Amino acid sequence: MEVKKREEFLDKQILSYNNDHPNSSIKFNVIKIVMLFVVTVVIGFEVFAYNSIRYYYESALTDSMKNQARINQIQFSNYMNRYDLSEIIIGDKNLFYRQNETQVQILDNAGLLLFDSQASSAVGQRLDTGDVKSAIEGKRDFSTIKRDFSKEKVISLSFPLISNDQQVGIIRLSSSTAKVDERIEGDMFWYIIFGIIVTLSALIVSFFAASSFIKPINELIKVSEKFAGGDYTLKAKVDGNNEISELAKTLNLLSENIIKREDMKNEFISSVSHELRTPLTSIKGWAITLQAPEMQKDEDMMGQGLKIIEDEGDRLSMMVEDLLDFSRLSSSNFKYNKEVLNIVDLVKQVYTQLSPRTESLDINFKFITVYKEILVLADKSRMKEVFINIIDNAIKFSYEKGLIEVIVDQDGSDVSISVKDTGEGIKEDEIAFVSSKFYKGSSSKSHTGLGLSISEEIVKAHDGKLVIKSKYKVGTNVTVKIPRYKNEKDN
Repeated sequence: MEVKKREEFLDKQILSYNNDHPNSSIKFNVIKIVMLFVVTVVIGFEVFAYNSIRYYYESALTDSMKNQARINQIQFSNYMNRYDLSEIIIGDKNLFYRQNETQVQILDNAGLLLFDSQASSAVGQRLDTGDVKSAIEGKRDFSTIKRDFSKEKVISLSFPLISNDQQVGIIRLSSSTAKVDERIEGDMFWYIIFGIIVTLSALIVSFFAASSFIKPINELIKVSEKFAGGDYTLKAKVDGNNEISELAKTLNLLSENIIKREDMKNEFISSVSHELRTPLTSIKGWAITLQAPEMQKDEDMMGQGLKIIEDEGDRLSMMVEDLLDFSRLSSSNFKYNKEVLNIVDLVKQVYTQLSPRTESLDINFKFITVYKEILVLADKSRMKEVFINIIDNAIKFSYEKGLIEVIVDQDGSDVSISVKDTGEGIKEDEIAFVSSKFYKGSSSKSHTGLGLSISEEIVKAHDGKLVIKSKYKVGTNVTVKIPRYKNEKDN
């Protein structure tokens, strides 16, 4: 029921997000980015094409006007240089410029308009356009203006007329850009059509490309939604060798690990329930038995019952302590009380503490080191707990007459504490999981399955690592490595 409610809640959240963010999908973002790039390139190309075409046609027009002006100058110099300008105009001896298709104006050296082939009202007036001013100074020059009455764009060229190495006047040619504009519009029409085709093609291609790209992502979203709903059996499809396929592999690995952890947790709960039930049953049973009137007189049975109750109480206490340690260490608020301490002394204390137990079990227990002092920055009580857990496991899984060695050594900038035993060992397929939470393994001697997991958490919190090597039926070597403390003298 709770799982169903959670799935309904997740579905509502996903639907709400999709409704609130209709345009925020990767697919449309990809299309927007591609289209922004394509439209920018197309607009840039259109602007470049327009400027290039205009420059080409206007250059052709101005070059033609220059060539015509040079021809007029040559004809004037060869055939008309014996006449004055006014005589040429009055006497209608202006054949040297009549072949021009453009508007022709004749000016004197002061810029006074003497003649206009279009008989404009400006005849007899001075012209002060930029091209005329340059021509008065003996330079040829162009200017672009708009006619007042027609708003037509006109290009004008003023060209000095030279006779006997002296400037006698100015010939001014003016041509409308209307035909140039028509040609530009005609060419640009096809360029614009081309740009529209390119833009539409890019839109279609980007849409299908984005759809193809987003399809596997949508499939991964569906898988992750199933995971969020508590269904870890669904597998993501892995195609190709890219980032998305790597994500699919990671999701599959995640689901497998979650399933394993869930199985381990369920097994742990079942095991702990059984472990707790056994001592509780014994305690309750003996408590009832000891209350019987006939038991009050049997001191041996009374002592035996109380001893069993005490032992079973210790077992319960140990289980509860493991669970509390696991809970505390898993909390982000847990703080370690680290101090500078001699790790050799700490390990030796644990060795001394557990030695009587190994003697009673007839196990050869050795402490080996050549160092009297190796300083570390550590939480004393927590590190002591680690070594008790590791050595306790070695004792638990050792045989009678077996050997356990506790070795303290230096490994570069680290201190290495190894616990070697010749006991039962660990199966190859179980080594990778022995430090996992809730994992008990196949051995009947395992208890809560939290001891090594708690130890590994503590060692990691000290910037160290827990290394487990084992061979089934041969023995196990568990090594704790943590950094040595470096004081100012060492530096």
